[in-house]
Amino acid sequence: MIDNYWRQILLADVRKVMAEPFFWLILMAPLLMGYLLRIYLPQLADQFSSFDLVDYYPLVVALFILTPPLYYGVILALLVLEEKDEGVLLAVAVTPTRLSQFLFARVLVYTLVSLPLIVVVHELLGVVEISLSRLFLIAVAAALNAPMVVMLLAAFCRNQLEGFVMGKGMGFFVLAPLAMFFVPDYWHLLCGVLPTYWPIIAYYTAAAEGGSAAFFYFAILMSLLVQPLVCLLLYRRFARGLVRA
Repeated sequence: MIDNYWRQILLADVRKVMAEPFFWLILMAPLLMGYLLRIYLPQLADQFSSFDLVDYYPLVVALFILTPPLYYGVILALLVLEEKDEGVLLAVAVTPTRLSQFLFARVLVYTLVSLPLIVVVHELLGVVEISLSRLFLIAVAAALNAPMVVMLLAAFCRNQLEGFVMGKGMGFFVLAPLAMFFVPDYWHLLCGVLPTYWPIIAYYTAAAEGGSAAFFYFAILMSLLVQPLVCLLLYRRFARGLVRA
């Protein structure tokens, strides 16, 4: 009975996504961008004579391995905001099904779907080689961005329009940690206040020749600790706002 209940909820999400061409575009965007970069990135590198773009490949790939969880998180966040507008979430909050369980099941599905896509996008680009075991750990760490985006938009946006506008600005959370590439020594650790920093620095460490194995696992551990903690804090803000509304 319970399994059937959750199946109906997830099927309802699938129907909503399939009915919106915009959602389809977001779903396919990481694969499309990965394919185009695979073709044009080496060609672009040949056009530069003043510096070697190949040295910046880890930087480029670090950007794109975060796109699947970010995009999938935006899709679910827009669905959640729609349900918030319609009073569905408030109704769920007063039923035996806890709101946290209702959201967790859905967030888990979107996170698990985005996880293998991170590996697929990385291999589709094919310009940086790292071990499959480390790539999997990075994918797990990066996939946690999906629930974080969901809770961020749900906590601070009142409706789908605000969610869409804020969702377009999600690039900041990817671009800001990239400042670490231009900061000497270990001052880049200050970027760790942004949760997206940890999977990015984990990837860069794995891709760098002679990268510290200890620091790689430390970055993975921080990803697994910081991002769920941020999600929890954002969920509490969202739940309080829902009750007040």
